[in-house]
Amino acid sequence: MKVAIIDYGHGNFGSLRTALNRLAIQPVVWHHGDDVEAVDWVIFPGVGSLKDVMAQLTSQNVLDRLESLKDQGTRFLGICLGLQLFFDEGEEGGPGLGWIPGRVPQLDAPVLPHIGWNTVTPSDPHDRLWRDLPPEPAFYFVHSYYVAPENPTIVRGTTEYHQVFPSVIVAPPLIGVQFHPELSGRAGHQLLKNILEEGS
Repeated sequence: MKVAIIDYGHGNFGSLRTALNRLAIQPVVWHHGDDVEAVDWVIFPGVGSLKDVMAQLTSQNVLDRLESLKDQGTRFLGICLGLQLFFDEGEEGGPGLGWIPGRVPQLDAPVLPHIGWNTVTPSDPHDRLWRDLPPEPAFYFVHSYYVAPENPTIVRGTTEYHQVFPSVIVAPPLIGVQFHPELSGRAGHQLLKNILEEGS
C-alpha cells in the first residue's frame, strides 16, 4: 500500500508517520506539486489553520493535481484540519477545497479549543469502520471548529462538547476524522488500520 502525506510547510507530522510505521506503512511526503504521483491514499494531517494551509497548497502548485487524483478515485484521509479542508468554506479563514458541500463553523462552547479525550458515537456500530473497537471509542481532540455537511448521511460518527457535532465523515473517496487517531493510542491505531486496510 502506498500512502502519501501532504506537507503544508509545517513538517509537524512525526506522530502520524510513527502511527503509519506501526501499520508497516512507510509513507512518502509531498512538499510540492512535482512530488504528486499515483498512490493508494493521500493524508491531509491536522496541523495549521485553514487559511494558511490553503495558501500553502496554492503556492505549492498542488491543488489541480490533488483534484485530478480525487477524480481518478484515489482515497483521501483528512485528520482534524485536514477534514475541514474538504469543505466549501470555514469561519476560520475563507474557502476550503470545496470537495464536500458544507461549512466549518466555530464550536458554540464557553472554552475553546476542545482539547483532550472524548468519545465518538458511531452512526452504525456494525459498520466495518468500527471493527474491533468498543461501542463508543475515545479519541484525542484539539480543535475549535467543526464540519457541518449539507448531506447528513455522510456522518459516520458524532461527538458531544456543549453540542453534538460530526466527528467522522465518509464521502467516498474521502474519509475525515475531527480527532487525531495518531495521538489516540490503541483505538486510534485500530481505526487507522480499519480505514487504510478496508477503505470506505
